[in-house]
Amino acid sequence: MTGGTAAKVDEVHTDDRALTQIGGNGNAEVDRYWDLARLKVRRKRFSEALAALEELLEADPFHVEGLLLRARVLEEAGRMDEARKAYRKVISGYPEYSPGHREFGRFLLFTEGSPGASETHLMKGLTINPQDAFAHALLAEVYARTGRKQQALLHVEIASRFRTEDIRYFEVCAKVLARLGESTEQVRLLKRTVFSHADNRAAKVRFKRAMRAERREKKNPRAFKRYLQKVLP
Repeated sequence: MTGGTAAKVDEVHTDDRALTQIGGNGNAEVDRYWDLARLKVRRKRFSEALAALEELLEADPFHVEGLLLRARVLEEAGRMDEARKAYRKVISGYPEYSPGHREFGRFLLFTEGSPGASETHLMKGLTINPQDAFAHALLAEVYARTGRKQQALLHVEIASRFRTEDIRYFEVCAKVLARLGESTEQVRLLKRTVFSHADNRAAKVRFKRAMRAERREKKNPRAFKRYLQKVLP
């Protein structure tokens, strides 16, 4: 969900492992509304997605994945005050649910521009699940924004140890590496490592083009940053 500006979310992704490996709880009605909500989200029909989620949560008020998806859809719909309250409801009701802390941390960083508060929730989520690649990438973005370059590089490196299909992860890593803008061997290796893991063809193509642009302008380390500014809104 990294968007054109930091405050705008491009898309609600429902391929996140924490949001897809659910259901099968023995309640066919709940499963049906969950599948319907995700379908509506993929089609960006957010009002219909919210309606399906309301039905789901009426049938199962403790469906934490549904509560989190509702917060993300409210955010995408531009209903930021409601989204913030919805995220708060998730983390207060389910304090050991790591995706809730990660998504609220992302919301605080990109929507509210609060890296300090974001860091708190990202660290909490990583304490619960230290193998969350996207949370590490988001924490790297926090550090890159606040001038802590070595910590940013460290968390991109940690993130690259774990696989994820979430396109948001690759977008955030690209932005972090572009923000660092250093043509060191460490940065070059991280660029190759992160994007060699991309199953998303578009991300791979964009990264390869960026690498070629960087090689053409070896004497200008800002080439990679300029290219990503063009291809990543």
